[in-house]
Amino acid sequence: MRAKIIGLLSAGAMWVLLSWGGPAQAGDPEVGISVLPLRYISVDGDRPKFREHQWMRDRYVFGVEDFEFNYGLADGTQLSSEAHALIDQNDLGGEITLKKEGLGFLTFDYNEFSKYFDNTGGVYYRFGTLSGQDADKDLELEIGHFGFKTGLRKEDVPEITFTYEREFKDGAKSRLTWAGVKEGSTTRFIGPSWQDFDERVDMLELEVADDFRGARLTGKQHVEFVRTESTRVEKSLSTTTTASDKKIRRQLQSPESDLYTTFLGAERWFWDRKLFTSGGYQFAYLNFTELEDIFETNENGVITNFSNPKQKRDATADNDYFTHTWVGNAVLYEWEDVAVGLKLKSELVSRDSNSRYPEDSNPNSSGGSTPDGFVEEAEISTNDSTAVRWGEGLNIHYTGIPYTALYSELELEQSRIKLEEQSVSYATGAVSFERDTITDADRGTVTVGGRVTPVHYVDLTTHYRHRRDNQDYDDLFETDPGSTAARSAFMDGMSIDTDEIMARVSLRPVRKVRTSFRYQLQDKDYLTRAESEPRRKSEFTSHTYTYDLTIHVLRELMLMGSFSHQTAATVTPARLAASGQVPVFNADVNTWLVGADYMMRPNLTLDASAQYSEADNFNDFTSTGLPLGADFGQIDLTCGLRCELAQDTSVRAEYGYYHYQPGSQAEIGKYKAHLVSLAVSKTF
Repeated sequence: MRAKIIGLLSAGAMWVLLSWGGPAQAGDPEVGISVLPLRYISVDGDRPKFREHQWMRDRYVFGVEDFEFNYGLADGTQLSSEAHALIDQNDLGGEITLKKEGLGFLTFDYNEFSKYFDNTGGVYYRFGTLSGQDADKDLELEIGHFGFKTGLRKEDVPEITFTYEREFKDGAKSRLTWAGVKEGSTTRFIGPSWQDFDERVDMLELEVADDFRGARLTGKQHVEFVRTESTRVEKSLSTTTTASDKKIRRQLQSPESDLYTTFLGAERWFWDRKLFTSGGYQFAYLNFTELEDIFETNENGVITNFSNPKQKRDATADNDYFTHTWVGNAVLYEWEDVAVGLKLKSELVSRDSNSRYPEDSNPNSSGGSTPDGFVEEAEISTNDSTAVRWGEGLNIHYTGIPYTALYSELELEQSRIKLEEQSVSYATGAVSFERDTITDADRGTVTVGGRVTPVHYVDLTTHYRHRRDNQDYDDLFETDPGSTAARSAFMDGMSIDTDEIMARVSLRPVRKVRTSFRYQLQDKDYLTRAESEPRRKSEFTSHTYTYDLTIHVLRELMLMGSFSHQTAATVTPARLAASGQVPVFNADVNTWLVGADYMMRPNLTLDASAQYSEADNFNDFTSTGLPLGADFGQIDLTCGLRCELAQDTSVRAEYGYYHYQPGSQAEIGKYKAHLVSLAVSKTF
């Protein structure tokens, strides 16, 4: 079916060409094609994990790797297209463009590919039979896009562009909402879960642009419709229960959203092109609705209330979201060595929403009972929110120092958000909780950096960036918790500070050698303030060191190498708990990459590459009994031989080897894979 779509696009474009441009003295078409008659991958071990890592389907694949076509007429009409189709890989795509100078253009395109997911859950090394279970389901998500775009480009007529796009997702993907697994008296949430998807997005856009008295005016109307059907499945496992006591939860969701956006903009140069200004206004309206059901059944498919049941029927939510946004931008080039930019933004946002969350909890919630099919309880919630935001930006670029370019950027945003929220019990009519909260949020980013080239073979680049995100909650009213400690509003504030540093030095001491070293730092500090609780601080720090080297040993031989060492550490308040402390989570990874290109003969070229990555960060958690940490080794090898049989014909053979070896206490899913392929290319 999808191949037929691409064929119909080609036939349609050819018909438009003949009717639009006519048969006027066409030149010879230019055609290039690369055919893949053979690609075979054999996998010994975990096939789903191989697919997830390499984004390739194992076993036999064939098709067209690349097809290009260009055709021109004497009257200036041009037809160009490109396509590829690896059938069993579900890697399809094509684009056809028809354009004529002084008239306009028409473009069709279609693309589809598969993304693969591992179907296993987590591993708890102290478990036996239930550790590292798989979902008994191949997880593959087909992602695609289809659209066309046409535009009128005639002199003395406004530019008109119309676009239609359809995006889709279909299939299943893994989720990290793992289900509980129980062996003996110990429970760990490592059971596999997945979600089935069927999503469609339709987008239409009309844009009109014209020049008026030195200004560029633009108007745009955008409409977007999203429809999704999804089912998430979680299976709880246990060695101590029968089939009637094993819980399977299915969450069915049907979200729909409609988005309408109108944009008006203008831009203009002043002062002999020394000052550039632009501004715009955008109005957007989003309506979002969702229907949700949750079914909990035993392994035999009988609806059952387990402990803390989650039997939800026809839960609904509806949201209306409005935004008015004004933006302005100016760049001044008054001085030869200095450019100064200024950005301003203001935004007004309002949101009205309501939801109904019914529950079938009878005859009781102690577990093991069959629901009676009636809704006994429901939470009905309403939310009203308004927000006002302001934003400012300033950037300066300076090139007045020889061999040096410096820049500095400052971006600020201030928000004031008012939220009124209420939830009422359907059974009793009593207010479950209510709050009236004002949130003041401040965000800011400052960046300074530069590039220095003191001599022709040395290049230094560096920048420092600091981000600040602070939110302060002022609860004007909240439900009285009574005799309990529960509150409807319990957060007083949160702040996140991020520091980033990047420094790179590149050297080319001689013509045949190029080397570089790069250092990257990211440091995040999280500070949360909960009501009647002390402040809690968490940290994340990452250091990345990368070294690259390229050497032209001979005119026919080039060698490349790279080494990357990344250290990452996450520290939470649980590290200081009175009991059951959670240690620092380290995620250190080393990666080596080497490659070579060797021209054995003028018509014969050999290339090869090897990559190895390893991590050993599991033992920190063995004493605590937590299924956390990473422990693996991974190697990817490829070798290819290209032979030019003639000026317009070539053949390429390739071999690949892939090996993944996880630590048995941290993960399952080892594999070894071999790839062989043969491709033939020809131009006409």
